[in-house]
This record gives sequence, C-alpha cells and structure tokens, in this order.
Amino acid sequence: MATAPQYAIGPVAWTGLVPATADTSWTAPTNKTTLGTATSAGGSTGTKITEIDVIPAGTVVNGLVNIFLYDGTTYHLHESVPIAAATLSTTVGPVKQTYTYDNLVLPSGWSLVVTTTVSGNVSLVEVNAYGASL
Repeated sequence: MATAPQYAIGPVAWTGLVPATADTSWTAPTNKTTLGTATSAGGSTGTKITEIDVIPAGTVVNGLVNIFLYDGTTYHLHESVPIAAATLSTTVGPVKQTYTYDNLVLPSGWSLVVTTTVSGNVSLVEVNAYGASL
C-alpha cells in the first residue's frame, strides 16, 4: 500500500485512427495503431486513463474496435467496442461512444493499442484516450 497519495504530474491526450488493415486476433494483433505509451519522463511512474472515446470518422460498417494493453511483450485485450453501421454527411454527425475508467493505470512502458476487425472500417474510426501522467 502506498504511504502517500499520488497526484497527476500532467494531462495526457492520445489520439489515432484504427489501422489501415483489419486484424481479427484477440491475442497478438499485427495490424494495430499505438495511441500512446506510458513513460517515466519527468518522474512519472505511469499513466492513468480515465476516458476512451470511439468516434466514426466516415461511413462505417458493423464491426469491432479492440483496445489492447501492451506490456512490451504481450497484448492484453482490455475492451472490445462494437461499431454500428453509419453513413455520415454534412447534416448527420458521428455518434461518439465514451467509456470511462476509475482503475485503468498503465505502468511505465505499457502502451494503449487499437485494432479494427472489419476491413470496411480501416482508417475510419478515431480513438481518443484521456488521462494523466502519475
């Protein structure tokens, strides 16, 4: 147990599009986008992620966006987010899906990685993660 409370060193905002190639692996994705990596810069011991947003950035089909935690060796599936088919236009905007977390802490060196399971959604779904360096 920690002897003193740990406060945020600074805010973190990671963003990226799902990769240009679909990947259906649940354990070892090869077509992936790394949103960010927790570092030890500035005395940080890791990164706490409090929110992840998944937003269609174009016309998408039904599929999944998989969110992995990567420890430098192994991919750990954290969340599988369903994406509903949608046609965006100048009068119909995207539906943002927001997932909030109280206990998602990445130790220094761990990364947040995303994939898509359907080729119709490649490079068309944006994933944003927000939190703080600890």
